[in-house]
Amino acid sequence: MNPDRALVAQFLHGSREPLALGSNPLARDLNGSLLQLDETAGVALLAFEPPERFLQGAQLLQGGISATLLDFAMAFAAHAKLEAAGSPQSFATASLTVHLLRPASAARYLVRGHIVRLGGKLGFAEAQMTREGDARPCATASAVLALLDA
Repeated sequence: MNPDRALVAQFLHGSREPLALGSNPLARDLNGSLLQLDETAGVALLAFEPPERFLQGAQLLQGGISATLLDFAMAFAAHAKLEAAGSPQSFATASLTVHLLRPASAARYLVRGHIVRLGGKLGFAEAQMTREGDARPCATASAVLALLDA
């Protein structure tokens, strides 16, 4: 089983207390944690506090890292929705569109991903990244997910 999917199952069938994202080396390096899942709605809330090594020269979060945080949130939302449905399917991000709306400095970020629709072969997801304590988004994303048979 995909380690991220296993972490989602642990969260859903456990106490639903925040969990460190220890299932994925990059999420671990980005100091990620799983805060909330709504498996019925297909929503995931993650937190990340990227260390200084992920900042570029102007001391802002690299755009690729922002894209990664958004992709993680959509992936965990998809894992939750599939787990709740008892589906053995997996998925891969087939297309990712990211909008960097404001500079993202060193901080703790909350990233919410949600599933717009899961079909038989494709899924559609969206995500939003905000600095903790500030409701204004720093970045948003949308993705097409290719659903894969187990």
